[in-house]
Amino acid sequence: MKAKVLALLPVLSAAGLAAHDLWQKNHSLLRNYPVIGHARYAIETIGPELRQYVVASNDEERPFSRHQRAWIYASAKGENNYVGFGTDNNVEDEEGYPIIKHRTFSLTPPSAAPHTGDHVDLPSAKLLGGATRAGPGVSPGVGP
Repeated sequence: MKAKVLALLPVLSAAGLAAHDLWQKNHSLLRNYPVIGHARYAIETIGPELRQYVVASNDEERPFSRHQRAWIYASAKGENNYVGFGTDNNVEDEEGYPIIKHRTFSLTPPSAAPHTGDHVDLPSAKLLGGATRAGPGVSPGVGP
C-alpha cells in the first residue's frame, strides 16, 4: 500500500502542477504546454553556464545577440530592462573599435597606443565653447 502511494505521488504532483499551469494567467507558454513548459524555463536559467563551456558566446547568435534578446524579453514582460554599461568584446586588442582617451584642453593629442598610427575621425555636432573661445589655456575675456 505504501509503495502505491509513493508511486502515485509524482503523478499527483504533475497533475496538480498541470492544473495550476492551466489556470494561471501570467505565462502563456505554461498555459499552452503545462508541466513541459517548466523545462524551458529551467534550461533558460542554466543557459549562461551551458554557453560558457559548450555552445557559443553571447554575441554569436543571430539576428540578435543574447543581451539584446534579454532586453526585449524584459521589455515585453514590463520588467526592469535597465542593463549595466559594459561589453564582453575585446575592444583593446581587436581592430574596428575606436578608443577615446579623455583629456581636457591639451595642446598635444594623446597617443592611440596600442593602436599607434591609427587615426579615427569621430564626428562632432558642436565645438565646446563655440566660436567665442580664444583657444586652449587662454582665460575668457583675455585675448591673445
